[in-house]
Amino acid sequence: MEVLLIRHGDPDYANDCLTAIGKKEAQYLANALEPLGIDDIYVSPLGRAQETCGFTTDRKAISPVVLDWLMERGIIRDELCLWEAPGEMFLRTAKCSSQNDWFDLGKIMPEGYEQFERVKRGFDALLATHGYVRNGDLYRVDKKSDKRIALFCHKGVILTLLADILHWPLPMIFVSLQIHPTGVTRLEMVEKNNLANFKALAINDLTHLHSYLSCRPENRTNQNAHTPAKSLNCGT
Repeated sequence: MEVLLIRHGDPDYANDCLTAIGKKEAQYLANALEPLGIDDIYVSPLGRAQETCGFTTDRKAISPVVLDWLMERGIIRDELCLWEAPGEMFLRTAKCSSQNDWFDLGKIMPEGYEQFERVKRGFDALLATHGYVRNGDLYRVDKKSDKRIALFCHKGVILTLLADILHWPLPMIFVSLQIHPTGVTRLEMVEKNNLANFKALAINDLTHLHSYLSCRPENRTNQNAHTPAKSLNCGT
């Protein structure tokens, strides 16, 4: 089984939709995904994710399933989204050495606990419908699946899922990984002895945008510029 975690395109947060740049990004994403076999698509209820998803589902004639737990909910401290926190917020203090260390609600990042549990429960329930049932830090294989599924959602949700799936402390994920608009993260389920776990094949893959970005006017003077469009919000 393979899971694609896909962030929405460049957003207009005020209107919960895509900007003109975001629509172009979503078109290039749909072009890249068109030849790729995708069996099921799931999407956040928020407009920017649904609009991004629509470019792909229109090509594939797949009806997406809306999942409420894919909706972004900010993890905020002093008006700062913590997935945009500077490294010094968590790296200058005592680092969590394991995924479980940061669960101590008196330490590190208590604000993230609720979203982590909500996203984890939602993802586990989804995987159970595909034959993989949570068993500690692994999944019990009740029914092997060769499906490839795609989840269109948000930066904070994707980073939170990666903390759960890859067993990394959430604060370290927040300061160490980036997910740009339409970035694609690919995860493969590896099975042995009727148990399974995920391995990451790619994180924040933006190869579908390379030709688009190189043609944008601001990049014509720098042929090596492939920096994705950046949002002016907390990056959800």
